[in-house]
Amino acid sequence: GIFATLGISACSGLASVYTEKVIKAKRPEKQQTSTSQQYGLAYTQVQLALVSLCIMGVYCVFIELDVIIEKGFFYEFNGAAMLSVFVGAIGGLIVAGVLKYADAILKGYATAFSIVLTGIVSMILFDTHLNVLYFLGIGNVICSVFLYSAKDLDRLLC
Repeated sequence: GIFATLGISACSGLASVYTEKVIKAKRPEKQQTSTSQQYGLAYTQVQLALVSLCIMGVYCVFIELDVIIEKGFFYEFNGAAMLSVFVGAIGGLIVAGVLKYADAILKGYATAFSIVLTGIVSMILFDTHLNVLYFLGIGNVICSVFLYSAKDLDRLLC
């Protein structure tokens, strides 16, 4: 379990840095011709969405075709499912915007903060009992954000 977690963390970090590099890369002027152009973030997101739709369409045809033919494609696709799709789409655009205008480290901090906030809201709304390790993790997230964003920290503390 520990090696799997370390492997997932390493792959996630490398993917974040590589994605940031690709999104923020500037093409040299001599490689651009009059017919080539830089595509915007929204256009790139649409391209990625179309590729994922093709992949999931092939998956549905091979795995769930009999169910789709029998019950229809949108069987039991209710308001909660539409809300989930909408939240996922907005979340993807927000992540793309964060990577475009911030960096992968801030994306990691935003993810950690959202996990902390989800736990606290779950504790308030659903009476979930959080243990000491969770609150130690909250302290770790707060300290890491403070250390990353602080300027002249050595001058202030020493």
